[in-house]
Amino acid sequence: MNKTIIININSIVFHIEEDAYETLRSYMIDIKRHFGNSEDSREILEDIENRIAEMFSESIQTGKKEVINSEDVGQVIGQMGRVSDFEMEFGGTAIENEREFSETDSTQSAKSDMYADTVHYMAPKKLMRDMDDKVFGGVCSGLGHYFNIDSKWVRIIFVLFFLFGGSGILLYLVLWAVMPKAMNRADKLAMRGEQANLHNFKKSYDAEMKDGRENFTGTEEHTNRGARSVGDFIARFFSVLGHIIAVIMLVFTGLVVFGIFAFFVFNVLNILGYPNPLFFPPLKMLDPTSAFFAILAGTLGAGIPFLALFFIMLRAVFRSKSMNNYVAMSLWAAWGASIVMILYFVVVTNKDFVEESTISIEKPLERHHAYQLSWNDIRVIKAQEEDLQSKGEDLAKRAGVMGNFLRDDIGIQIEPLDSLEAPYIQYNYQAKGKTYGDASDRASKINYQIKQTGDEIAFDSHFTLQKQQLIRDQRVNVVLFLPVGTEISLSRDLDYRISGMDGANCRLNSASRFSEWIVQKDGVRCTVPQLEKSDD
Repeated sequence: MNKTIIININSIVFHIEEDAYETLRSYMIDIKRHFGNSEDSREILEDIENRIAEMFSESIQTGKKEVINSEDVGQVIGQMGRVSDFEMEFGGTAIENEREFSETDSTQSAKSDMYADTVHYMAPKKLMRDMDDKVFGGVCSGLGHYFNIDSKWVRIIFVLFFLFGGSGILLYLVLWAVMPKAMNRADKLAMRGEQANLHNFKKSYDAEMKDGRENFTGTEEHTNRGARSVGDFIARFFSVLGHIIAVIMLVFTGLVVFGIFAFFVFNVLNILGYPNPLFFPPLKMLDPTSAFFAILAGTLGAGIPFLALFFIMLRAVFRSKSMNNYVAMSLWAAWGASIVMILYFVVVTNKDFVEESTISIEKPLERHHAYQLSWNDIRVIKAQEEDLQSKGEDLAKRAGVMGNFLRDDIGIQIEPLDSLEAPYIQYNYQAKGKTYGDASDRASKINYQIKQTGDEIAFDSHFTLQKQQLIRDQRVNVVLFLPVGTEISLSRDLDYRISGMDGANCRLNSASRFSEWIVQKDGVRCTVPQLEKSDD
């Protein structure tokens, strides 16, 4: 049995074997002796202890290995390095370190380079936000460290993205949500691709001390303190203002996310056959399965950026923890996949509108001196009272099914014929498709009717498509060819529906049910004298 000791490092309790403790204690005494002679060195000592605590935590395996032994301490010391490794290189003690700041930059650089040549101190870089060099969130400077680019060039790239489409803001916000902060010295070293060991801690500490001496000496220190006081006041003012804006943005983005989700749910209900007014019209161009994935992709594509912004505002307002990296990366991947899906549906659907076909059919009309034109709204189900009592449910079902295939893209016009020619109707069925054959096939499956009963001609208000037919710009154009001199009575339902015939301005008074017209060689003309019209 080995005797164990309980120690506390960085507020984390560890069980450590006695001999391992003595080794660690001796190691920490050397570190504190080297770095602990200055009040400003407290931070680096805390960073070193934090790093040691992290390394010990990684070696602990609950239920298997819960005690730190000599081997663990040896591995930590091996990775962190010893003070003796660089005491002679950097000056040994903190007092000698203070003297080093008077040396030239070239001498310091030569020493660092000479020492770096003997030991490998580089490590894989981590993508993190640099909180020491930030304008907003430190994203640009973090990317600069990761790709070895000056942060100003990264900022210029984001500005260009913003100017060309505004995508820079979206990308910045997503990266802000995904990238963690570089909080301590170990994080900052990992961000630059440097190992978190004593040598690099020392370099980082010396650089900070040198910058501090250069920026805060003599009267300059007094001036900078005053500037910092003014800056602190301005910072507090903008902090309060920013907090208010963050609350407003939090509420706004929360409502937008909820609205996008509700829009998705209502559209899915429409796709499943539960009609409601909140329907995205382009989905009618897709089959149910494709429509579902399209609305899902659109929801993710529009919703994830707002969701990311919502979490950013949530963190800003409530100081909550950052989003889990796995969750953030999953959302980022889902957003990218949704954009790809949207582009896929746009490209594939657009190919189905390349060719257009028109099928023209002519049907004769009974000849009359005058015709009465009316509008038949086929959405109105005409039934007897006994039908409603016995077959009401069946009628409602038929009406719901029929409503899914109705289209009202109908154009009507009247053209003159020689007075001796027989009247007729020309039906022009139009549709589009990937090929001319596909377009012709769709056009042939349009069903539209015009009924003549004596001198009355009734135009259906809609045409129908056969089941499973996709919407591909199907249209019906009807041309009514009538002999010159034929009189026409146009019902109110057809006002503005027939090209060139404004029925509302061709009635004797507002109570008249019909407007009166006559076919002439140059077109159809109103027969109601304009000067005699009255609103009575």
